[in-house]
Amino acid sequence: MLPTMGFGQNDGPTSAGECRFITAADLSDPNAPAFGRYPSTTEVVSHAKLDLRSNPIAKTYRTVLRLEIGKGPNYAGHYRVAIWGCGISCAMFAVVNLKTGRVITAREFKTVLGSDLAADDFLPGAASEGWGFRYKADSALLIVLGAPDEDESREGAYYFALQGERLRLIHSTRVKKNCKNAKP
Repeated sequence: MLPTMGFGQNDGPTSAGECRFITAADLSDPNAPAFGRYPSTTEVVSHAKLDLRSNPIAKTYRTVLRLEIGKGPNYAGHYRVAIWGCGISCAMFAVVNLKTGRVITAREFKTVLGSDLAADDFLPGAASEGWGFRYKADSALLIVLGAPDEDESREGAYYFALQGERLRLIHSTRVKKNCKNAKP
């Protein structure tokens, strides 16, 4: 994990190197959804068999998904957010319904890059088993931080709500840094 550099969108970065890092302040958005607006009831569930036909990712990543299912729910009552690496500072993710074994992925992007992410303090109190993900067991809100599909021009926070067995993108906060005054 990268250290928090101690500056934000409104502070003056002191060097071009520091300016590239995304901090919690860069992701702050007063219009962003809150976990409490998407409540769900946590449940004790017996683990369903992974449904390999529910999503193309299920068959390809069945081993990691089966391991994650065994850990129990960590999101939206009876779901599991599964996160696994796809390279240095790159992660893939899926949500598994622990009652049915169905695998759910976001349509907007498959991977997230976090090489410039220095925002460990973004949304304290949320579960975070991976550097770029925030979620809670009692909420259907999932927040993904970083660069979708490794496109650094789209760096930011992406807010998904689990609705009807689908992750729906409901809000995004794009990082816009003012690095004109940064010293090389």
